[in-house]
Amino acid sequence: MVKLIAADMDGTLLDDQKRLPNGFPKLLECLAKRGVAFAVASGRSYPALQMLFGKKTEELLLICDNGAHVRIPGKASVVHAVLDLCQKLPSVVPVLCGVDGIYYPKAAKSQFEQEITNFYVQFSAIPYAELYTVTDPIIKIALCAMDGSLEQVYTALQESFGAEYEVVISGDVWMDMMCKQVSKGNALSDIQSLLQVSPAETMAFGDYQNDISMFAKADYSYAMGQASDAVKQHARFVAPPNTENGVVRTICEVLQITEKEFMQ
Repeated sequence: MVKLIAADMDGTLLDDQKRLPNGFPKLLECLAKRGVAFAVASGRSYPALQMLFGKKTEELLLICDNGAHVRIPGKASVVHAVLDLCQKLPSVVPVLCGVDGIYYPKAAKSQFEQEITNFYVQFSAIPYAELYTVTDPIIKIALCAMDGSLEQVYTALQESFGAEYEVVISGDVWMDMMCKQVSKGNALSDIQSLLQVSPAETMAFGDYQNDISMFAKADYSYAMGQASDAVKQHARFVAPPNTENGVVRTICEVLQITEKEFMQ
């Protein structure tokens, strides 16, 4: 019996216009009646999820910043080293994700300024030199490669920091760097312990590499239909694409939630 469901946001629960499914609020009601908890597992920051869910935010379990909702400050020296590396890769924009705000270089191109609004709110564009002086504890460093050099940047980060830090590709032009113990999977595991829910009672959905860690914690693990084969091989099942309301459809099918319940 499923008691916990965790779903990624972008490319999974949300459609390609970054909208929640029409039936999502009603689905939450149906799940609550069945005693099933729903966790949002996102690479987005907590303020960004607040903007999306509004008053519903307080009712949801949230795995923010790929599991960094547990506030683990990053080490300033490591932040500086990543900033140094990014200066050698001028096409890469570093985004420092702190407890109280989001910070990125003021010189970033207008194309990136549009891209960052897809995932972050309450961000500040500051001179590159001032990124080194941010005192807000950094819980994640996101990097955006708008020129398509994502794999090259990923390799460079792995070589320099992979031994001590988690580096994951989280979108078409995005990757995230976090402490090793920070992941959606570990955060989901913590929630399972808190709620006394087993993997056999857990469902998880995702579409990118940063979702894979959740699949090992859920017997009902679903890769979205549009996910790459590299992601699908880690999931037990494949759900319809996000553009076809795959998360809601799959939950209703597995939990036998009828159309009549939605109409009540």
